[in-house]
Amino acid sequence: MANPVVSKILLGFEMRELRENSSVSREAMAEVLDCDLSKISRIENGKGSLSTLEVKALAELFDLPATRRDRLLGLAKDSRRRTSYRVADWAQKFIGLEQASSEIRSYENELVPGLFQIEDYTRAVTRAADPTRPAREVDRLVAGRAERQGILTGEAPPRIVAVINEAVVRRVVGGSTVMGDQLTRLREIADLPTVELHVLPFIAGAHAAMGSSFVLLQLPDPYDVRIVYLESLTSADYLDQEEQVDACSLTFERLLGSALSTAQTVELIDQVMRTL
Repeated sequence: MANPVVSKILLGFEMRELRENSSVSREAMAEVLDCDLSKISRIENGKGSLSTLEVKALAELFDLPATRRDRLLGLAKDSRRRTSYRVADWAQKFIGLEQASSEIRSYENELVPGLFQIEDYTRAVTRAADPTRPAREVDRLVAGRAERQGILTGEAPPRIVAVINEAVVRRVVGGSTVMGDQLTRLREIADLPTVELHVLPFIAGAHAAMGSSFVLLQLPDPYDVRIVYLESLTSADYLDQEEQVDACSLTFERLLGSALSTAQTVELIDQVMRTL
């Protein structure tokens, strides 16, 4: 999986798992690498990388078989590649995970999911978030989001199950023409064989994720890692503890149980389009 962002994350998972399943401490790892504890923490949190010599030193410390050592060497090498994602630095981790996931489940409270947005919708949202943002920066962010959408029709697209609040399809973003085009795009998305699109209707009342949006990302074998992405205005959190992911998975299933079917969702979108 030659994705530098994901390789760095997976390298961190591997190192943390090795430490937690052995008697080796962070202090011992730091001593072998001749570094401070903060570097070990950065690596385990998917924010740092290792050189070839460092991987070999840790492999010896953990007495790893050659196959696992070589896997770590591969991850370390890939993690040092440059990224070209045209997004904010703090969002690069999410983009890498999104591109590598085998399944994506999301709930959006206010926005059309990024993978489903047309460029004019993205532009309107970006400008609304920061009216002072330079036009060149807006163009860069719009192009970056459009680039991400290639996974929808790639050779091995992920399975996507998206639940969106009814407010998402009713809020007129960018004017009637832009919103009409965006709703048309949502209808097209709903026809993709790898996508399930569901609207959570207002009549569903109170629900388990009021005021929140989140994305559940599933990485394929051999790692089988699940991560929850939570985004705020200026940063993001990544949850990977089993109990956290399980709680968010349960919340998503509850939302899905209250949402319209894909066919009903398309009917609602058609109704809204007639009002524009």
